[in-house]
Amino acid sequence: MNTKQLKYVLVLAREQNFSRAAEILNISQPSLSQYIKKIEMQMGAELFVRANGYVRLTDAGRVVVETSRKILDLEHRMENDLQDISEYRTGSLIVGTAPYRSAGLMPAAVRAFRETYPGIQVIVREGTTAELLEAAERGEFDLCLTTMPVDERVFACEPIMTEELILAVPAGTAFEKQLTGAAVPVGGRKYPAVDVGMIDGQDFVMLTESQVMQQNLQYVCGQYDLHLNASAVVRSLDALIAMTRENVGAALVPTGIERIGGEEKISYFSFIQKLPERQVAAIYRKDVPLSKTAKYFIEVMRKLCG
Repeated sequence: MNTKQLKYVLVLAREQNFSRAAEILNISQPSLSQYIKKIEMQMGAELFVRANGYVRLTDAGRVVVETSRKILDLEHRMENDLQDISEYRTGSLIVGTAPYRSAGLMPAAVRAFRETYPGIQVIVREGTTAELLEAAERGEFDLCLTTMPVDERVFACEPIMTEELILAVPAGTAFEKQLTGAAVPVGGRKYPAVDVGMIDGQDFVMLTESQVMQQNLQYVCGQYDLHLNASAVVRSLDALIAMTRENVGAALVPTGIERIGGEEKISYFSFIQKLPERQVAAIYRKDVPLSKTAKYFIEVMRKLCG
């Protein structure tokens, strides 16, 4: 099996669906099906059980997937070593991050990085916190920018910044005017601060329950006995802030979202109470050496966020 075949098997094993895997691999579904059949013929064993449009690994498939990951890891290490030797004239750096950080932080970071390494292509891949951690553990990124905590038995962590949890409110509403009248300066807070109790009973745009930001909101509600009305539930912070811009409801968001939030339609407030902060770090697998370019990209992000 060659490297391309290994990747095809790994993507299909992860997605468990030919259509999704083909889309990610940028090939047609029939082509992917033929590739997999050819691989199975070469191996002399079925790697996948097909049923109702979905697939799952056979025992042979699990052996191939586990071995394929090790082979690709070794190849990745070799590429890093060769890039060091060639002084990084060409190559790529794959960075995983949340969509709102991709839009708000990555453009400036990539521009600054390429001033030093113009030949290195930066590939930014987006996902939720859970998706990013799963992909990082599989070794799909050189770096992953995500919130702590993570499993430090698996990952090395380089602190990048601290995000304050703030309140985003549609501008020009009665609620926004009420908050503005009550807001006071508090040391260490980014915005004029309001009492957290003022959000009780308000309409809020929320994320799905599995997402870290929603878990933060649930913690705040439990800590201060708050009851909020879910006016909409979305899957990304980008959609969350877009809903707030359109006066669907207020939202709890991290600092940094303002880079894409459109302050002309949204007002931001800190809280008088000290809410949990989000520690953001660049993480990478401990068993994979960090390349020189990845180290420099971390330095660039720290400078931008400092």
